Amino acid sequence: MKTKKKTKKKLTAPVWIKTPIGGESLDVLRAWQLNDAAHEYTEVAILRALTPAAKTLAEDNTALRKFLNDNHNKIFRKDVNAIINRVQVPPGPACKQPFWDFIVVHGRASNAVVIEVPCFT
Repeated sequence: MKTKKKTKKKLTAPVWIKTPIGGESLDVLRAWQLNDAAHEYTEVAILRALTPAAKTLAEDNTALRKFLNDNHNKIFRKDVNAIINRVQVPPGPACKQPFWDFIVVHGRASNAVVIEVPCFT
């Protein structure tokens, strides 16, 4: 009886991708790329807004869902059905250069949860 060799997926570090949203842009890091085949879901991406206008767009569920789905090959493998929850971490000390991170968790049912995190310095 032949046994199959298990092949390991070669992991490459995710990189930040500048992605347009409503005349602004969000930097996107697809942390889920580090998932192995047995852990296809949950997918996690970090979106970084570098301007107050980009932050406002990322805080709007309708604009954010459209952004995620219009760029699904750049962010998640499947479209997001709904953003079902949103959490904001309380701000800490002021940043030297303000930016805002949005951690988006995309589950098997294609719903997403968004966690807004102020910059850390």
